[in-house]
Amino acid sequence: MGFKVYSHPAESPLLQSTLKKALPYSVDLVYRTKHENRTPDAHILATFAHDGPVPPCWAVAYLDRSMRPETELWMFSSGEMPDHNSTAENGVEKDELCKTCKQAVLSLFDHMSTLPEPPLHPENLPALELAKQHEKEHPESGPGVRYTPSPGMYMRHLLMGPVVTLGACHKKVVRLCHEYGLVRPEFPGKDAELNKFIFNIGDLPQMRDLPKGLRWGEIREKDIPTVQSRTSIPRTTRTLLSLKSVGVFVEETDLPVAWTFLGLDGSLTTLHTEPEYRGMGLAKAVAAKIIREYAPELAVDEQGKAWSHADVYIGNVQSEAVCKSLGGRAAWNMFWIRIDFAKAGNLAIDGPQ
Repeated sequence: MGFKVYSHPAESPLLQSTLKKALPYSVDLVYRTKHENRTPDAHILATFAHDGPVPPCWAVAYLDRSMRPETELWMFSSGEMPDHNSTAENGVEKDELCKTCKQAVLSLFDHMSTLPEPPLHPENLPALELAKQHEKEHPESGPGVRYTPSPGMYMRHLLMGPVVTLGACHKKVVRLCHEYGLVRPEFPGKDAELNKFIFNIGDLPQMRDLPKGLRWGEIREKDIPTVQSRTSIPRTTRTLLSLKSVGVFVEETDLPVAWTFLGLDGSLTTLHTEPEYRGMGLAKAVAAKIIREYAPELAVDEQGKAWSHADVYIGNVQSEAVCKSLGGRAAWNMFWIRIDFAKAGNLAIDGPQ
């Protein structure tokens, strides 16, 4: 049988204390539930009530479908923690959730599939046009189809109402999604594994001054087109301006040459250095500065340690080097995938498809 699902306010004491106890593994949900960028269409859901008790196996989700094509869903299950009793055999961690944690996650999927789909934010309507153009050029779809990467490909799922972008998804949850036929394979993400780097903010190295002729500053609205042109990840101006940012600017031209943002889930986002300014340590500098200035109070565990994090595709040697230079360690593996709510509704009852 499945779990009953409860809606929680972001400031729910039990929700926040439960996530806090799970740090650093729950870091995405801790940050996302605290971020002020929360629309009226956002849902914070858990498999425990406001007044508890919290069972040993539980799951939490943050869903906001009005954010599409940006990430709509983040999830966390107690089974993602390495010391979760039911995930080990003979002292060796299993690469899957325990049976009860699976039921908790599936119950969230079943519940979320019944929620109404809100309209796109007007700023995201151009993304819908890209999706329609991609459909004209590539009318085929389905399990055997694989699209060549392009801007339209990243938007194509907008034409499929039940398809949702699930971000920073732990490999154990991804495995469960595959088992139950939820993953849409024609979209990017299912084969692109990432390392979750976590940083103990108290261990960040001290940084040197910027080279002469450069200055610190925040990314401004007039800089956003440049930022958007340097990444294939769809993020609107509205979203980027809602994020904390740090940039390095040329004093003479007032142009940004390195930057990063603290994402909606608290991760280092859109970290970039212009080619002619690489090799000067600017990526490390902006990453350390944004974490030190904006992250210390947001994800603090019960021992008083403050955590930050970054998601790095496996094989991205440059970003891995930046994270390691900041004292980060690759703690677990995850994916960005698109899942189909049309397959949910009775998962916790019916079993795998």
